Amino acid sequence: MAVERTGAERVEPLACGRDAADVWDHAEAGVLDEHELTCPHCVRAHADHDRLGGLVARMAAEPLRPPPSVLEQVMGAVVADLRPHELLALGPDAWLGRPTAEAALRHVVDTMDGLRARRCRIEQLRDPDGSADGPVAVWVRVTVAARFGVDLASVTARVRQMMISAGDRTLGVPIAGVDILVEDLWEEPA
Repeated sequence: MAVERTGAERVEPLACGRDAADVWDHAEAGVLDEHELTCPHCVRAHADHDRLGGLVARMAAEPLRPPPSVLEQVMGAVVADLRPHELLALGPDAWLGRPTAEAALRHVVDTMDGLRARRCRIEQLRDPDGSADGPVAVWVRVTVAARFGVDLASVTARVRQMMISAGDRTLGVPIAGVDILVEDLWEEPA
């Protein structure tokens, strides 16, 4: 027979019929009744509570020492974020951070059914005559994982069209071309 607790949680009672959580609460408050002081099941529950409380107190008192690799990873991420980002020239007085543009284009892929973006790299094409009056075009190289069974020709063509459109409308950068490399497949669980 289970004792009903708050919400949908159900707790199995002790062999004597008492709820272990109630025994723990009474022990913590120092108000154990006669049954809880003499019943072997309640005494064991109270002893388990004391052992668990002691273990938790000892663990909480120990200083936290993360492995060196965690500290190195965090510091590497902080230092990388402080480095100046490469900028894409949008015009004579307008620039866009390359990581921001790459993240936006990865998001275009991630919204498509059947593909997931892995990496995206934008290469700014140099203006042949050296003028920087307008936006200079970029070339995008993206690696993706595809769902098994998806029509790669049609889905990559859609991705290419959407990236070119997003480059013009969202980023303000004309995209001269998009290279898509499918480097992995995944299968949807049944």
